[in-house]
Amino acid sequence: MDDFYFEDDESQQETGFDLRRYWKALLKRWWLWSLITVLVAVPWAFFVKQEKTLFEANARIQFKSFAGDEAALAASRQQVLTSRTFAEQVVAELGLVMEMESGDADSVIHRRQVFGAFSSTETPIPGKYTLRFFNDGTFELLQENKPLDNGFTTVYSGDVTTAKYDTVAVNGFRFLLHDDSNEFPDEIQFTVKDFRGIVRSFQSQVKSNFNRSGTLMDISLQHQDPFIAMQMANMLAELYVRKSVEVTSGESEQQAQILNEQLKIAEENLKTSNQKLLSFRKANLGVYDLETQASNYLKKKAEAESERDGLLQWQSSLNELLTQAEAVLPDGTSRILLERNSIFHELVKLPIFDANASMAIPKAKIVNLEQEYRSIIAATSEANDRAIEIADELNNVHKQVESIARRENRNVSAKIRKLNTEIADMDGKLGRLPAQESQYADLQRENKELQDIFNNLSAQNSKLKIREGTDTEDIRILDPAIVPIEPINGNKKVKALIGVIGGFLLGIGVTFAIEFLDKTMKTVHDVKRYLRVNVLGAIPEVDFKDVYEYQDSEKIKMIDNQLVTHDYSPTPIGEAYRSLRTSIMFSKDVGRIQTLVVTSMAPGDGKSFTSANLAITMAQQKSNTLLIDCDLRRGVLHNTFGIGKEPGFSNYLTASVPIPELVHETHIPNLSVISCGSLIPNPSELLGSHQMQRFLDDIRRRFDLIIFDTPPLNAATDAVVIGTQVDATVIVIRAGKTHRDVARQKMELYQHVPAKVIGVILNGTNVDLAHEGYSYYHY
Repeated sequence: MDDFYFEDDESQQETGFDLRRYWKALLKRWWLWSLITVLVAVPWAFFVKQEKTLFEANARIQFKSFAGDEAALAASRQQVLTSRTFAEQVVAELGLVMEMESGDADSVIHRRQVFGAFSSTETPIPGKYTLRFFNDGTFELLQENKPLDNGFTTVYSGDVTTAKYDTVAVNGFRFLLHDDSNEFPDEIQFTVKDFRGIVRSFQSQVKSNFNRSGTLMDISLQHQDPFIAMQMANMLAELYVRKSVEVTSGESEQQAQILNEQLKIAEENLKTSNQKLLSFRKANLGVYDLETQASNYLKKKAEAESERDGLLQWQSSLNELLTQAEAVLPDGTSRILLERNSIFHELVKLPIFDANASMAIPKAKIVNLEQEYRSIIAATSEANDRAIEIADELNNVHKQVESIARRENRNVSAKIRKLNTEIADMDGKLGRLPAQESQYADLQRENKELQDIFNNLSAQNSKLKIREGTDTEDIRILDPAIVPIEPINGNKKVKALIGVIGGFLLGIGVTFAIEFLDKTMKTVHDVKRYLRVNVLGAIPEVDFKDVYEYQDSEKIKMIDNQLVTHDYSPTPIGEAYRSLRTSIMFSKDVGRIQTLVVTSMAPGDGKSFTSANLAITMAQQKSNTLLIDCDLRRGVLHNTFGIGKEPGFSNYLTASVPIPELVHETHIPNLSVISCGSLIPNPSELLGSHQMQRFLDDIRRRFDLIIFDTPPLNAATDAVVIGTQVDATVIVIRAGKTHRDVARQKMELYQHVPAKVIGVILNGTNVDLAHEGYSYYHY
């Protein structure tokens, strides 16, 4: 068969987004997107109406600039901020378990209008409570009984004036009444909720954001009462800052204690040395004018002894810290771990390791791992997987530090032995000097060494005090929260409108998705676009309930309701078939058509319906027309025209029944019908036989036009077999049913056979699409 072609340029357009198709889908499925819009908008509007007004308060904390893993530190600070300990303190001190109840949004009563203060323990009794005020200046607090009981139980009663200044404690919560008692209503209801539930809710509400450098943290909290929202943000910020300062101060206190003890000993030794030197001078005037040689010996000896004593002091501190570390063995608890880490933290800070490159990395790890470990156990517990992992890392670092320290201790011992040898040599040389001069030189040297030690310890103590004074500036509240003025969800009309728009867009999206997934062909444009073949005509959908409006009811009883063109009524269906007749008769692809095959893609496409009505329209043109039911498996035309099934076409092919016995005249002038006949097992072979050729030769001499109603293409290849023996073939496609990929596959059957497909008939379209020009018949 020749390649398919189009009769207009529009069909040659490349496949793209078909705006008309989706517009028609919106019009067709208007009920779907309208329903989705309503189903989304109505619940959303109800939710918005019932939503409680929320206020958001923000506090800002400033940190000292730092270098390190900013993301990890921010995550650690976030964990600390949302820790259960902080949440419990805020919930208890602010009494967040209590929630005021009001009739509607226009009559909201904030608790600050009733209570001057409200707090709770960690075990308040949940339930509904009612405050009743009486004209005599008294009040009572009632608790609603359990559902099985009736009424309320009085849990407290007292004087209003007293309750303004003396805290009322009952059922695990405490409160003071507000000073302005004249504005109290007769009855106020509030609910005390479960403490643990409120704590979890508070933890989930805490929001924190860091700037790029990690030096600023914004804390945001929401509440129905703007004043409570402010208090929540400020209290949480204060707790966080206070806890951070306590951690820093704890480390400094331990370091200061050790340094003060050393400074006290150095001061006492220096006083003793000064006293000895003063006494010697008084008793031995003039002796201390040393000779130049003695001064040189003493200077060298003093330098060696000063270096040795410094090393001895460092070694003493090192041995003391190593002894402390050996005494505190790890047992898996955070207390022992942090105590050991504090010891090793002091050890790595000894001046003896300042020039030791191998100690730099463990020194940094001790600080960073301890900070992360404290943050995690503050937020969770020491049983946390990450906490256990960090504890193991710290223990490994401790072992590494201990190994380096003991190696350095051995090096120091070697240096001390070398210095002792040098000092002994100087002592031998000084032994030849006068005993008094030597004694005076020793006193001076000892005094100088003790003075240097005291000055060094004093400088370290001053630095520590300065650092303690500035550590509190490492973290501070930069901007406390203020009472928010506008609610964050105040514009409910806009939110409701957003819901409507969202529902509408969702409905449109669902409609588009359904249309996108629908691969059937619905319009002439679809057929031309996907099959690249001519459309000979579009037949409108037939509603058989309305057939009687256009046809003679007496005639319709004689034939099947499907014959919609048996008279000349000017209906859209009749005109569609007449237009189809014209397209076939004057098709420019072929010459005169005498034999025509009508087939379809699948059962139910309207193949027999189309064949019968097309034959009627041809007969109305005074053409001697023959309609042959070639569907030898499921023929139906004998029922349509009310004729006998046998003898029929199959009987001719198998038994050579004479043609005149097969042809049945109908009530339609110029139209004859041959039924399918009896069932046979091999129709395809018979349709391609010599008997079929003899039939065609004979029948062409008897009739002007012969129409073959053949089986669907997905059921059998009979239509292809007959199509190679006739003038032309037309294929019926059902609008909204025929899948374009299946249709394209079936059309390929004609690519390699000498059959001529002159086009397709689109069946089951709407009236306007099929024949817009005849819409004036129904006004």
